[in-house]
Amino acid sequence: MADIALAGGDTFAASQRLVRARRMRAVTQVALGIGFPLLLIVIWEVLARFGFIDQRFFPAPSKVASGMVSLLGDPDQRGRLLIDIGVTYERLAIGYVLGSVIGVIAGITMGLSATVRFCLGPLVSATFPTPKLAIFPLLIVIFGLGDPSKIALVSLGVFYMTCINTLSGVLYSNPLHRDVATAFKIPAWIRWTRIVVPSALPSIITGLKLGLGQALILVVSAEFVSADTGLGHFIWDSWQVLDIPRMFVGLVMVALTGGGAVLLGEALERRLTPWVSH
Repeated sequence: MADIALAGGDTFAASQRLVRARRMRAVTQVALGIGFPLLLIVIWEVLARFGFIDQRFFPAPSKVASGMVSLLGDPDQRGRLLIDIGVTYERLAIGYVLGSVIGVIAGITMGLSATVRFCLGPLVSATFPTPKLAIFPLLIVIFGLGDPSKIALVSLGVFYMTCINTLSGVLYSNPLHRDVATAFKIPAWIRWTRIVVPSALPSIITGLKLGLGQALILVVSAEFVSADTGLGHFIWDSWQVLDIPRMFVGLVMVALTGGGAVLLGEALERRLTPWVSH
């Protein structure tokens, strides 16, 4: 009995050490993730204050923050910024949903059907390296100068990311599971929902995360080229009049959007694939 109690005590102590180590790792990760960007901002501030960089083009972070406060304090400027943010988010959301849904469905279908894969695979592989912005003029010709062309560009970029990653997940999933399903004559719908999709889910989530970043890049780039509203237009318009602090406000909003997208993707990954070590 004493040996059992001693073994139980050792197990409990080991589990406590493991919990403390995980907590310390999480704290260290958060501290480094916040501390290093703050260090870079401090260095930037010092270099600007002592004249090592030209403040006309790289104003000090304190000046950028002051400009942001002034902009947000002006009802007209604040309203314009909120409109631009809303327009960008609307284009981003519609394009992302369309591209990801089509991409996931196409990737799963190509993975399960050799005929579909042989038909679409070469086309997807050949067109994937093409810069998506190079296709934007063609999309403008087809869809016009309005939102549809920008949404189509975002959907196109997201489609490739989700389709290719989903296809890889389906092709490289454990073939034993599918063999067992075939041997037991499991219906195709159950095979898709209970075997194929769950086994490919980590790759699908990776594609969705990459697609979200691609969508943000493309929507802002499209707004640089052809838009009267949106964060891309806000940044470009600020640059044209050399209002650098205002331009940095737009850049900060894009960075915050990207950071939020990353956090959302990681939360989605932990939620949908808890069996994977993150």
